[in-house]
Amino acid sequence: MKKPLIAAAVIAVLVLITWASIRDGQPRGTSVDTEGAERRTVSSRVKATGEITPERKVEISAKVVGEIIALPVIEGQEVSSGQLLVEIERDLYEGARDQARAALRQAEVSRRRIEVQLVDAQRNLRRVRQLFSDQLVSQEALDQAQLAVDTAVVEAESQEHAIDQYRSALKRATDDLARTTIRSPMDGVLIQLDAEQGETVVPGSTNLPGSVIMIVADMSRLLAEVEVSEVDVVNISLGQTAEVTVDALGDDEPQIGRVVEIATSGRRDPTQGTIRFRVKVALEDPDPALRPAMTAKVDILTATSEDALTVPVQAVVKRTLDEDGEELRGSAAKGLDETDVVYLIADGEAVVQAVETGVSDVLHVEITNGLSAGQEVIIGPYRTLKKLKAGEAVRTEEKKGGDDDEDDSGGVEVRID
Repeated sequence: MKKPLIAAAVIAVLVLITWASIRDGQPRGTSVDTEGAERRTVSSRVKATGEITPERKVEISAKVVGEIIALPVIEGQEVSSGQLLVEIERDLYEGARDQARAALRQAEVSRRRIEVQLVDAQRNLRRVRQLFSDQLVSQEALDQAQLAVDTAVVEAESQEHAIDQYRSALKRATDDLARTTIRSPMDGVLIQLDAEQGETVVPGSTNLPGSVIMIVADMSRLLAEVEVSEVDVVNISLGQTAEVTVDALGDDEPQIGRVVEIATSGRRDPTQGTIRFRVKVALEDPDPALRPAMTAKVDILTATSEDALTVPVQAVVKRTLDEDGEELRGSAAKGLDETDVVYLIADGEAVVQAVETGVSDVLHVEITNGLSAGQEVIIGPYRTLKKLKAGEAVRTEEKKGGDDDEDDSGGVEVRID
């Protein structure tokens, strides 16, 4: 009975010895990827997606109610300023104009009649005053003559106001009649046609939009209109260069534009709850094939740094440091500001190094202070770098030639375990 137990104990000791020897033979520390700080040109960009739109476009809407009796244009047609676009039935408005004109003439005839009555009443008043001075008529007769004059004056003034009203009605009826004919307000292209001959159009009101018959646009100057977040809009300014790519054209070569307008107030995106600002980019030489509402991808160049010392963006992390540059963790770091840092490797351990950053793009960030060219910084894996602490044992794997881990710039691709 004792022999099997002794044999089992011997086997267990041998297993432990073997495992310990194997463990001691393996490299110690967490495996990390590194890359050296290099000099390159870095451009910071704001990316957004929007649509192509004309800088100037006019919605042609009806200002009177009526049936479209003539529509001598088609969508896509070039039009010139003053060209006939729409005719709305005129009979009703011609009748209203004629009625207003007749009412004005009748009011003017009434004014002449009242003027004649006033002249007669004034003549009669002069006769009565002479007779009253000769004591041939009573005071009552004089008062009646004066009353007739005063009444005629009031009637004449009232008729003048009535004439003004009829004249205003005639002007309104004439304007309504003129609005049955709609002409192009500018040279351009008819980019949208939303009505057909025979349809009835209505004007808009305060709470009810009117019928938009068509849209005329100046296609000689096109914009890419996008919305950017409140975080990005502070980096955008007028005149900045932008690259505009339109997938519909099937051309990888972007079109160049410049920022010409930045909204002063933003709107809340109901889907994401963020504030977004409208930005317009004018295309310097728009492709003739561009059409309004085409989807446009815009890269706005906000800053450029040439010959900048850079590291991959994932190498820069936030940590809390004390006055001596030592890393603080847990309760010791509570309430203190975080600093941009990178991790170097010294004697097999991670060493924290505070840095100052500048311009950054999608892949690299400029280091303005804290590093020298060629210094190796830890760039991943992401999970390791996220939890890495100063003084932690680390090791690097030897890079194998031709591995897919290397990117086009010679850096090491980040592994996300």
